Amino acid sequence: MNNLKTALLIGSICTLAACSPSTPPSTSPTTPLATAPASLPVSTTDNTSLFERTILTATGDTLGTLSLKDLGEGGTEVTVTVSGLDGAGTHAMHFHEIGACEAPSFKSSGGHFNPMNMAHGKLSADGPHAGDMMNMEVGADGTGTLTIINERASIDGDHGLPALLDADGTALIIHERGDDYTTQPTGAAGGRIGCAVL
Repeated sequence: MNNLKTALLIGSICTLAACSPSTPPSTSPTTPLATAPASLPVSTTDNTSLFERTILTATGDTLGTLSLKDLGEGGTEVTVTVSGLDGAGTHAMHFHEIGACEAPSFKSSGGHFNPMNMAHGKLSADGPHAGDMMNMEVGADGTGTLTIINERASIDGDHGLPALLDADGTALIIHERGDDYTTQPTGAAGGRIGCAVL
């Protein structure tokens, strides 16, 4: 009889345990939730962000594309591709200090990006500006591509380098002539024929 009572008691306990509601998962505000990042890079093929902008002419037509890739302490990889540029030959390209492209002169972009107050040009003793870069060669068909590394600027100001995406932004400017890398303050590069806002 005692064995029967014991069996019934154990059975009742097991039934109660099986029927009681399970404990819900914690919903404490300290529990991290999976969320999408605020902004996504254009490309993550090699786990680095790629930042892209359209280069416009003075008439508002698309001239090409600007791509920036963060290289960490190494600076920024800059790729400029143009097509339909009226003027074969050598063309300077610089980052300018303000992110504005008001046509037709693009003077709204200000002077060269130069937060360290350096002289213009890689051939100057006290140069170059952070925004100074190499010339681009454009073919007779109006197309050209140049990829360089700008070691003096970063996209977001990481690694102690000046930020291209600072409070008022910057702009990439393509000029009508090549940069001689010495003439102050612009390298005698002539007018501004292409612009991209960063």
